[in-house]
Amino acid sequence: MTLRIRHCVECPKCLTRYVIGSSPYPNGTYLVSHLSGDSEEHTLYCSCGMRSFSIRWSELKTYAVSNRAHDRGYGMPDEIVLVTHERHLT
Repeated sequence: MTLRIRHCVECPKCLTRYVIGSSPYPNGTYLVSHLSGDSEEHTLYCSCGMRSFSIRWSELKTYAVSNRAHDRGYGMPDEIVLVTHERHLT
């Protein structure tokens, strides 16, 4: 399976992960990006009925996204996996 590395926003209610830049999504969810002071902020309006959720660009996490999830623009944690950065000191 080929993976793409992307920034995503995760809905805290249903745990669906959304690829930045793919809004509006086929499931009815949309993501609005706007400037807030000196930083970029994203507000997620998820189709699960969760109240809007905002996150700053600096708080976004990096994910490995499967091709199928990338094509849809969203997916569950088994399709969009958090990338952890481990640093090894020698």
